Amino acid sequence: MKNDTLIVCPQCHAKFSHIDESHWKCGKCGYSAQVINKIPVFSDYPANLQPSEKIERCAEQGSIWRRFNWKFLEQTAAYLNPEAEVLDIGAGRGDFKTIFARSRYTGLDIYPYPELDLAVDLIKVCPFNEESFDLVVMANVIEHVYDYRTLVGRAAKLLKPGGKLLLTVPFLLKLHQEPVDFHRYTRYALEQLAHENGLTVEVLDGYYNPLAILDEGIGNAWEFGLPKTKGFVRLLTKTGIFISQKISNGLKRVLGNGYLAPAFSDKNPNVLGYHCLFVKESVKR
Repeated sequence: MKNDTLIVCPQCHAKFSHIDESHWKCGKCGYSAQVINKIPVFSDYPANLQPSEKIERCAEQGSIWRRFNWKFLEQTAAYLNPEAEVLDIGAGRGDFKTIFARSRYTGLDIYPYPELDLAVDLIKVCPFNEESFDLVVMANVIEHVYDYRTLVGRAAKLLKPGGKLLLTVPFLLKLHQEPVDFHRYTRYALEQLAHENGLTVEVLDGYYNPLAILDEGIGNAWEFGLPKTKGFVRLLTKTGIFISQKISNGLKRVLGNGYLAPAFSDKNPNVLGYHCLFVKESVKR
């Protein structure tokens, strides 16, 4: 997207009239946003925030959960028309920009990564008009946002009537990106989150992989259990872990790397995460 297409002054919602290498300035109310890494920055970010490194990602890289996420995004993008406006919240280093290359993509994060279009904390500041986007994406984001309900509410307001909110969220997943790892959500919480924002559930699929839980346990035993043992017990523990991993690897050849299924019909309670697609009503009641 061109950076001035949808971004507006967060105070008066006028278009920015002056844009240069150091600031975006609103000619109507005088509001000014600093430019860092060639993108406008509309809110402060934590001074101790450690920016993520640029890692080349694709459908066949990363964890199995990440690969399933990627394919879900690709499937959603395939149905968008070229004029569809896509907002990627918490976009990091712009990993998904290529997925939405056919449409009009806007990427943001609270940190001014150079791959993005703007930096802003949408809970504090919103430099967009309501009903501006056809699709809003938050992939593995809301578990890292303490006030996630406010953020999802903001995202829902930014959707055009008939627009969609895409979420991927982990459930049975270890702590990560600490200390900003705050939440896990059941399918019931996700459904309620949609309804309280005037959205209907189009997709709510769980990702199920019993062997992933087994592998996590084996890895945990090796890293945190084994160092607490000594002598014969240590040898016995090592042998047990080795055999367990061999068994897990053999089962993978039979059972594969898990599957997606509608969360309200699958009976497996051990879900690793959810893929969600919520739709905003076309006509307000």
